[in-house]
Amino acid sequence: MTNRPQSELITIGDELLLGRTVNSNAAFLGQRLAECGLPVRWSSCVADDLHEIQAAISLAMNRADVVILSGGLGPTPDDMTREAISKLYDLPLVESAEQRNHVTEIFRKLGRELPVHSRNQMLVLGGTDRLHNPLGTAAGLHLVRKDRHLFAVPGVPPEMEQMFAEQIEPVLTRAFGHAKYFARTLRMAGIGESILLERLGDLDLLSRRVSLAYLPHQGLLDVRLTSLSQDNLEADADIAFAEHYIREQVGEHIYATGRDSLSRVIGDILVNRGQWLTTAESCTGGLVVSMLTDTPGASRWLKQGIVAYANEVKHTLLGVQESTLAEHGAVSEQTVREMAEGAKYRAGAHWAISLSGIARPDGGTDDKPVGTVWIGVASGEADDHATYSSGKPQPRTRESSRRPSGPLHALSRADRNALTCAALHCDHAARRMAGDSEGTAGQNRLAGPRREMGRA
Repeated sequence: MTNRPQSELITIGDELLLGRTVNSNAAFLGQRLAECGLPVRWSSCVADDLHEIQAAISLAMNRADVVILSGGLGPTPDDMTREAISKLYDLPLVESAEQRNHVTEIFRKLGRELPVHSRNQMLVLGGTDRLHNPLGTAAGLHLVRKDRHLFAVPGVPPEMEQMFAEQIEPVLTRAFGHAKYFARTLRMAGIGESILLERLGDLDLLSRRVSLAYLPHQGLLDVRLTSLSQDNLEADADIAFAEHYIREQVGEHIYATGRDSLSRVIGDILVNRGQWLTTAESCTGGLVVSMLTDTPGASRWLKQGIVAYANEVKHTLLGVQESTLAEHGAVSEQTVREMAEGAKYRAGAHWAISLSGIARPDGGTDDKPVGTVWIGVASGEADDHATYSSGKPQPRTRESSRRPSGPLHALSRADRNALTCAALHCDHAARRMAGDSEGTAGQNRLAGPRREMGRA
């Protein structure tokens, strides 16, 4: 690989280290720097301490082409970024007439007197370029040493983001050219990282053309493909090559490309087909229907959501037979099958998802341990329907298993997988409630037929 320019982030603040403030600046800057062709190689968070800030700057400027400091430019005593840079590079702090006018005008518009402790906001570092802050009093700065660029920006996210977009990014483009990171994200369901890697096999040829990142989240998995190039066509070709290879291996698990959520993909499928979905939940208490209704326009394809926690409600609202509950229990394949069929019939919907599981710490048994979750999916109308258990979809009627025109075959494999795996949120939630921290457990278990979805 060629030597590519690299960047480093230093975020400053005790509140970040104590976890009281989420470090959103690092996420924003990491993404934007990558888009500029300057991927972040190192990122650190340091306390409001003069010597620690100086040590972090010194280390960063010895190894990175671009260093961005976020925070520590405000008016309070714990804001030490300017002083740290001043002492490290022997640069004077001087009052700027331009900065003084800016700060004074801000307080004039607020109808307030300029506080004494805010006068330090008029100071800038001699020998650096002042970065104007239209949203606040804290000016940023730009310093160049041996072709390495140091930027200091305010820690307030809107101020930092505007300063980066309008003043820092143009500098980086002039200094490092127009190489950009091009990225595409493949969103997957029903497969975990380890199984994915087994299915993909040798990635040596692929990794020469693109970089792959694996990003599991809430029972799902994103694979991000990135290519650094100054040529859009070349980057597109490399990413297309990688995507084609991955689709050949695991295409049935890819439900979207880009940022579309699973629920949005489900909604688009249903709207395009003029179909409706309903849900029947037990252990999750409405988590799945909440996920679906978070999607704008859900009223065009979501009929209703029923929370049937008690067995009595499963019987009266969903039509689950009392004999089924007595013989197999509420957490069973037979029960979720009848829940799904009952919910679909009563709502007049085309699809229904049902869920039942054991999430309470003291609710499990040897046969059904805590974390056991059953998921059912019913589809079709009248004599042309099928139900799904918690493993691989299995047709349950002779019509749906023999007729290619049945509703299961009317949907593509990826479409069926998307509809089935919407219930992964139930499995993920139940595992979290049960103390199972293996985030991809539900993915691996949904990849093939299993009797239960309890913990491994």
